[in-house]
Amino acid sequence: MAILSGRSGKVTIGALVDVPATNISVNSKAETIDTTNFANNGFDSHAIGMYSAEITCDLLAVVSGYGLVVGGTGSILIFDGDDATITITNCVLTSIAYDAAAKDIQKMSLTFATFGSFSFIPG
Repeated sequence: MAILSGRSGKVTIGALVDVPATNISVNSKAETIDTTNFANNGFDSHAIGMYSAEITCDLLAVVSGYGLVVGGTGSILIFDGDDATITITNCVLTSIAYDAAAKDIQKMSLTFATFGSFSFIPG
């Protein structure tokens, strides 16, 4: 389920710093691990294991010359109302798509996945 859907913010990845972004959507999930054992008398039990998230956003310009490549790492800063921001750290760029529709502005869509330990940092 998407959280923080439709927000605006800035993307920092590689040499690309604070580029305005819109339509930011964060899909977060947690994988559960079966921990059934003797201690719980064989009843089903589960623990939350790896957390992960997929983040998508649109840049309202086609950015070139910044070394923006799939596999680059960085962070995403999301604006959430009255000067509140949320930073998502440890993001890796997994997809870059260009959209040049005749009836719309030229834009670039980015998809990120989190790696290792990531966090939502409100500030």
